[in-house]
Amino acid sequence: MTEDTVFQEKYYTSHNGLKLYYRDYCNGGSDKTPLLCLHGLTRNAKDFDRFARHFASDRRVISLDMRGRGKSAYDPNYKNYQIPVYGQDVLSCLAQEGLDQVIAVGTSMGGLISMAIGAAKPCIFKAIILNDIGPEINPEGLKRIAGFVGNGITLPNWNVAIMGIKALCSPLFPDYQADDWELFTRNTFRELDDGTIIADYDQAIGTAMKEATATVVPVDLWNLFKDIGQIPVMTLRGENSDILSHETLERMAQEHPQFTPLTVPDRAHTPDLNEDISLREIRQFIDQV
Repeated sequence: MTEDTVFQEKYYTSHNGLKLYYRDYCNGGSDKTPLLCLHGLTRNAKDFDRFARHFASDRRVISLDMRGRGKSAYDPNYKNYQIPVYGQDVLSCLAQEGLDQVIAVGTSMGGLISMAIGAAKPCIFKAIILNDIGPEINPEGLKRIAGFVGNGITLPNWNVAIMGIKALCSPLFPDYQADDWELFTRNTFRELDDGTIIADYDQAIGTAMKEATATVVPVDLWNLFKDIGQIPVMTLRGENSDILSHETLERMAQEHPQFTPLTVPDRAHTPDLNEDISLREIRQFIDQV
């Protein structure tokens, strides 16, 4: 796959009328099961670009901007920023493309969406790849994320944004070089007409998260995980993750009959999936299924 390979930019309409965006790295000559990439809480489809280009050499890859992120419309009702609604959005996209089976690649929140869909409609997924997420979430990691989501910070320029991201996220990616930090920053923020830089998601997502964690009775995710027992699952864990513990990964391996674990060295929450070990092991997993 060469660097000049491009993706198609597409839109679909959600069940409640929002215009939602996705990238289609379409390999028209492949009969292999497509990959469906679902990003984390405040992320977007850009996170998967290098990953998608890697696998688009021999199979189709679709990467979504969930509602309220990237080029997708923001929801006027922030209470719709929740997993069941995201699941409906994903199914609407697959229906538009006429895809009856895919392999899900879900990072963090995207993994929760994948588990929810897989439990309700197991025939949709030939396999599920969970990136640093599982049926048990470390409360300390969740508290850390809640501390920065929806803070509404505006930055004066890209240089300041890059320096800030590097200072905040260096423990996640200790091997990143200058060009990696710039790419990660540009995947995280967007530029306004006046040249200032803001996070590339609806700040109301922070409100939805805080209200949900404060008032909603937690779903038993272990029961949800049990419900996807017939679907082959691979789970990647960042070695230093504060979201997915080593103990939870071990329990997942014990409870799921078709489970492939992978710990990614020198990563916290989350691996970016472009690590050599991640690409190699993911390819082996999806080729086997």
